[in-house]
Amino acid sequence: MIHILVVDDHPAVREGTKAILEAEEGVKVDCLNPPYTEEAFEKLDFSPFDVILMDLNLGEVNGMELSKTILEMKQMCKVILYTGYDVDDYFEEALRLGIHGAISKTESKQKLLTYIRLAIEGDIVVPYQFFQKLLSQNQVHAEHSEAIEEVFNEREKAILQEVEKGLTNQEIADHLHLSKRSIEYSLTSIFNKLNVSSRTEAVLIAKSNGVID
Repeated sequence: MIHILVVDDHPAVREGTKAILEAEEGVKVDCLNPPYTEEAFEKLDFSPFDVILMDLNLGEVNGMELSKTILEMKQMCKVILYTGYDVDDYFEEALRLGIHGAISKTESKQKLLTYIRLAIEGDIVVPYQFFQKLLSQNQVHAEHSEAIEEVFNEREKAILQEVEKGLTNQEIADHLHLSKRSIEYSLTSIFNKLNVSSRTEAVLIAKSNGVID
């Protein structure tokens, strides 16, 4: 038996979703018109439910915030954002909060049930458009990192590696068999290329962009 809670401030949505889902054998649905304070919400027991379908816009309260409250209460149930808005606009933030993604109220019963069953298993359905956006962002980041890496010559990369170890300019010079003045000139060049003013910043940005390991 899958036990689902629908949290929505519109009676038609609550009862409509309940009727649709309970037409499936082995599914039980309860409904909740949420209280208007988080304090009251925190007193509720969500332990009987496998999944909570949480509306985004609940009038006086925000579905994201209520979902966050449930997760902070260490409840074992999975929360899915259940919205009439564009799912892609809220998907990333939902995942960041620990919510098992988002699904539109206009989806079919079978898609909704599939999503619920996957969430119970700890999986999510990623919208194609959101996935494409994510791939695009990763590609831009990769190209940016590659461009930054190509800016540095081998000497500068070697100096950054030594800077990461916490060595002084003189110690770096000794290790790389260069003059201290050469190290100082190179560090100035590195700082300018990365647009930073400290050794710590230089190392952090260089590492995040793959310039050094």
